[in-house]
Amino acid sequence: MSTPDHEWMTTKFRGIKNVISSYLTQVLPQFQISPIMMYVLEYLRKHPDCIAVDIANEFGLTRGAITQLLDKMEEQGLLVRKPHPTSRRSHLLQMTEKGNELIILILAAYSTKIEQLFTAYTEEELATLQQLLAKMPV
Repeated sequence: MSTPDHEWMTTKFRGIKNVISSYLTQVLPQFQISPIMMYVLEYLRKHPDCIAVDIANEFGLTRGAITQLLDKMEEQGLLVRKPHPTSRRSHLLQMTEKGNELIILILAAYSTKIEQLFTAYTEEELATLQQLLAKMPV
């Protein structure tokens, strides 16, 4: 059963999500990269040597869409495909140094924008917020 406080909180979280999404659309143009390309680079940082189907499953992309996306990213020098050691039908995906440097720059700029949300809080409030956020299962 939903209470007015729960409704307010869920509405607030949706608003926060929208603001954070808008920060991303403000940051990305200077790097000439799309949001999905950024997400793929983030994924590759956490999952080195994954295969295309891993990314397709993670982001809900079709085979055709993932192939086009990976082709574009490879053309831009952000990732490389390497032969898979046990499957002739798959390639391992590895982020290049250029891709790694780019994602570091993007995340730094993005984090700076997000940190604007915290300027009105005291150190004590930020500590409480951190404790509460740490309890969230995300």
